[in-house]
Amino acid sequence: MLDQLRINQKIQVAREGERDWYASTIQDIKGGELHIALPRLRGDVLVLTPGDNVKVRFFDENASFIFPARCLGRTIEAIPLYRLAPTGDCQRVQQRQHVRLKTLLEVHYAHPPEKNRRPRYKKAFTVDISGGGMLLAMDEPVLPGRELLVEFNLPLRTGARKMELRGRVVRLQEREKSKYHVALEFVDITTAQQDLIMRYIFQCMAEQARLTRM
Repeated sequence: MLDQLRINQKIQVAREGERDWYASTIQDIKGGELHIALPRLRGDVLVLTPGDNVKVRFFDENASFIFPARCLGRTIEAIPLYRLAPTGDCQRVQQRQHVRLKTLLEVHYAHPPEKNRRPRYKKAFTVDISGGGMLLAMDEPVLPGRELLVEFNLPLRTGARKMELRGRVVRLQEREKSKYHVALEFVDITTAQQDLIMRYIFQCMAEQARLTRM
């Protein structure tokens, strides 16, 4: 399992039995342990104590991989790191298990800014969206592995809901001259935000089914 991981690789960590995933990076791999940066979600740190069980998730282009681990404590360094020991097998999860909806939404995206700088947003449009990510049509290429900040409104029946998310580019495809499709995997999304996206998807699917019956 550890041979699938590398230093500086982005991962997500969730406490066993909970649904929210916290973003982290692998800082070291040694002695059968992972040393990771303190996982964060919207600025909140996932607080772990020795013996706590967690799930660790990492990605490639077409799937995510999840394995169980146990927190062994923190490293004694200037910058504290969690020590995690895998406790079970790694399972492959197809990303396409997410329900995906073809839809056109205006999206504003930006590269994460440097410290004390504001993001500079540009306009794009969705080709499709799921609870795990979105496919964007845009006028510039963004290479796989890069992260983007995205903002968009979900037109729910109960009123529009503004979404502010972070995504990682997993695929880039040139469609025509100066037109690109960029596939994003959400990397910092709460369960509540994912539920809103799924509510929008099922709302649209129900409306499409109603129109088909007319």
